[in-house]
Amino acid sequence: MLFVPLPLFATLFLVLLLCRFMLTRDMTMRAHQLFAGLLALYAVQSLLVSLRWGYELEGVAPYLIVLAPVLPAVAYLSYAALAGGQKGLRLWPLAVVGLNWIAFAVLPVIPDPLILMTYLVFGFLLLGLWWKGADTLSLSPINDEREIRFAMLLTGAALVASGLTDIFLVVDFIRNEGRNAGLILTLAQTGFVIVIGLAASFGRAATLPDQEDDTTASPPQPTEHDSEIVARLERLFAEDRLHRDEDLSLRRLARRLGLPDRQVSNAINRTRGISVSQFVNDFRIQEACLLLRTTDKSVLEVSLAAGFATKSNFNREFLRVTAQTPSSWRKKKPAH
Repeated sequence: MLFVPLPLFATLFLVLLLCRFMLTRDMTMRAHQLFAGLLALYAVQSLLVSLRWGYELEGVAPYLIVLAPVLPAVAYLSYAALAGGQKGLRLWPLAVVGLNWIAFAVLPVIPDPLILMTYLVFGFLLLGLWWKGADTLSLSPINDEREIRFAMLLTGAALVASGLTDIFLVVDFIRNEGRNAGLILTLAQTGFVIVIGLAASFGRAATLPDQEDDTTASPPQPTEHDSEIVARLERLFAEDRLHRDEDLSLRRLARRLGLPDRQVSNAINRTRGISVSQFVNDFRIQEACLLLRTTDKSVLEVSLAAGFATKSNFNREFLRVTAQTPSSWRKKKPAH
């Protein structure tokens, strides 16, 4: 009977995810190219793990070492691309990869601790990006923001956990001469590639080219200019119904105003004390309430008409704004 190692199933799963991702995304966009590359790299890693530990092919071990530092760097670059703010790729993560390769070529003993540090550094950087808040991902559609941030959290945590797994393997080699290393690595890496692969499949950018961001620090108190920006946004929503756009992002809003992302985000944060996504969704809920009161459309039809991509997002935001479900709100509000 043919033995099929567990990572081989993970490889097939990632290949299917990659195919679906490429068919449902605009692959001319840098962020999508990076996420597709991340899926492809993890599929290759999963295949190499299955050959190394499933079929005991020692010859693939150097390829695993070469590939190892590339994975966390590309994961970080993928989510950083959704944050915008740079015209080209950030070069320092690539320098970290190069440092790992040089160490592998010159001092073969060094790569293991260096790879461990690489995973921990990029994992904590992703967790830090997640911690900054929703408005960090200026290129992601507002409707997908919650899912993408959760995917970023999972990826950062998985990279940190992967680094900690390496420490556990070192302890196993010291105590048990590495007898459990194969099993531990196979199970852990299979779990990590599936988690990170699933997370990467949620990566999506609004279809708009990059431009430079204004990253200058802003005063904590709202200014008159902040109020003008918010008033202009409100007019856009009232007159052009811009909030109905399911692919709306912070970058799109900033482009309509001819302002940097950070300036628009700060203006909303300072004047209203909420994030950009909450600001947009407040207008969507206002329109949804009007439709619930004055039409016979179903709740799903109302959610789509107001600009929500999914009913679950609509229900969550409706509850946040009104403290009621759409159905209960409609029953308590008679038509005028």
